[in-house]
Amino acid sequence: MELTKEQQRLVEQYLESKNFDFLDLKPEILDHIVSDIEHLMSESHIFENAFKMTLLKWEKHFKETSSFFFGMLYSESKIVVNKAIKLFKPFYFLYLGAYFLPILFLKLVPVHFSETIMDFTNGFLFLFSSLLLVYMVFIIIKTIQSKVKTTYRFILKTQYFGLILLIMGLAVGVFKENGEMNPVFTGFICAGFSVVFICHHFYKKHKEAIRKYKIS
Repeated sequence: MELTKEQQRLVEQYLESKNFDFLDLKPEILDHIVSDIEHLMSESHIFENAFKMTLLKWEKHFKETSSFFFGMLYSESKIVVNKAIKLFKPFYFLYLGAYFLPILFLKLVPVHFSETIMDFTNGFLFLFSSLLLVYMVFIIIKTIQSKVKTTYRFILKTQYFGLILLIMGLAVGVFKENGEMNPVFTGFICAGFSVVFICHHFYKKHKEAIRKYKIS
């Protein structure tokens, strides 16, 4: 049995009461809740009872929660966090690899460079990293200005702090005085690059979601 427009509006009002306005999730969750109500009504429950039973089932999914993957400072409804974890998990391991693999490699195989190559590399890293930082400022400003909530925007918000690694790597440099690459700060630089890549990916996804649902 399909819900009437008025009944569907009650479901929409429930989502509004939960401040659940994530562009990429709201239509899907709305469909799931409506389907659950319709299923109960097909089993001879009246709408009012089916509606209450369904809301009780879904209530736990709207409770605010956090995750190890994003840090305890960032919390959202369980639905959003669960989807965010699924989307972000591969990038989390990319981030860890970008940090630990250079450290491990340089600890096992110390690499030395001449002063000329050191100067060139430092200059290149400074220029490239500066451009990346400018790009990140652009992403942060544009994301804030959009004022549209998506799961991708939530993920973006949790990653900005990682840019400190890039800044620290630049401030200290990737070379020791003897020309040997510093494993820890090389790891910082590589992890910072991975953060920019991750933010670029999810910023694109955020914009695609806005275009998909024709929100300006």
